[in-house]
Amino acid sequence: MIKARLSIYIYIFISLVFCQDQGILNYQNQNYKDAEKYYDSILSNDNDNSEAHFGKGASLFMQEDLKNAEVKFNESLATQEEMLKSKAFYNLGNISYKNNKLDEALQFYKKALELNPYDDEARYNYEFIRYQKKPEEENKDQENEDEEKEDKKEEEQKEEEEKEDKKEEEQKEEEEKEDKNSEKNKDDDADNEEKNEDEKKDEEKKDESQSQREAQGEKKSQDLKKAESILDALKNDEKVMQKQQLQRFKTKKLLKDW
Repeated sequence: MIKARLSIYIYIFISLVFCQDQGILNYQNQNYKDAEKYYDSILSNDNDNSEAHFGKGASLFMQEDLKNAEVKFNESLATQEEMLKSKAFYNLGNISYKNNKLDEALQFYKKALELNPYDDEARYNYEFIRYQKKPEEENKDQENEDEEKEDKKEEEQKEEEEKEDKKEEEQKEEEEKEDKNSEKNKDDDADNEEKNEDEKKDEEKKDESQSQREAQGEKKSQDLKKAESILDALKNDEKVMQKQQLQRFKTKKLLKDW
């Protein structure tokens, strides 16, 4: 529908602007290549001719050379003539539509209507694309909603996996901690056992030293008693001897006195 309206629209507009010149005749006879050459001849002498740029753009458009047609329609926008500029925007909208750039096409049709609010063709195409975009936008919204749900689901799944990983990590850390505590307890038990063994040995050495001291003390006590017995015996012998001497002395004295 848009393509049919596009062809009629360009033909009518060129007829109004250029009347029955050679370019229009070639265009009417669908000799688009000859029409292109005709407008090239005009542009070779007057490169600022916006109407010639527009006519060449129309000829290129009908030859499906949309890229160069777009260039020519843009060059025709240099005109001060609002009607020509409005039609240029309209045709740029058609090119954007054929290139499936719907948002861009809407903007061009809107600009065409701003310059010429009575342009029914521009209004029709504008509303047509808006209607065409509506289900696409709804589908896009649904797709976005589905994507958001999927993203949310993936995010929740990712969070769950992260929680699980964190739980496993904590469990692993707890096990490592328990292993370290177990090793530490073993080391502590070994140290305590070694310490107890050392204390036991020290205690045994202490007991042995005590026994030796007690034995030495007992021996000294026995030696002391023995010495005291000898000393007592000597003292007794001395007393006996003294008594004997005293007795002999008395006896001797008595004999002498007599």
